[in-house]
Amino acid sequence: MNRIFFTGNPYPNGHQIEEFVWSGRLEKDRGLIFDFHLLSAEYYAEDNSEEEEDDDKASWESKIVWGNYHQCTMSSTYWNDKGVVVGSPASKLDFNNLLNKILIIDPVQPREEYDAEEFAFSIYLLGHDACANHKIAFIKKHDQSTFDMEWKGNIALVYSGGDKFDYSFEAMITKVKFGGISLDQNLSEEANKELLKKCVVDLSAFEIVDNFFQLK
Repeated sequence: MNRIFFTGNPYPNGHQIEEFVWSGRLEKDRGLIFDFHLLSAEYYAEDNSEEEEDDDKASWESKIVWGNYHQCTMSSTYWNDKGVVVGSPASKLDFNNLLNKILIIDPVQPREEYDAEEFAFSIYLLGHDACANHKIAFIKKHDQSTFDMEWKGNIALVYSGGDKFDYSFEAMITKVKFGGISLDQNLSEEANKELLKKCVVDLSAFEIVDNFFQLK
């Protein structure tokens, strides 16, 4: 748990996750949005091998290449990306039914053209790459606002000229506590309450604390 694995990279045991933040925000024109932010440890942090590497290895398989980029950041907040709309007047979110819910985000079909700037998340992996085909699952509930999660998806190495999502990752994160929902600063507090009421099944489950809607 609390590790991220990049399938086929030179570190089969994966990498520790140093930071993981799950939060929410309200936007007048979009509704209730979930944000996720993940920062891995340095790729080579647990590598004690002194074995010399073959210089002919592909970038994805080369420790030398991975070492040049140090660690992974995958986030909807670090670069102010779109995040994931999870609640709207047309489809309200029920926080009591998050367990076993799977968020499917930015599905991209083979050969489909895409604009990475429209994706929910950005990623720095082997340079500024792209990530899509996400599945974020809430797999265990510890209390009303704390869950274990599994996050899977695909990566395109656009920094080095790739445009296909040929690579995959999987992260397992334990006991993630929801950080609350930030208010839309362009709206009054009362208007934020009305907006959240339209986006969640049970408004009474929340209270405002320091400009955030927190679960009671």
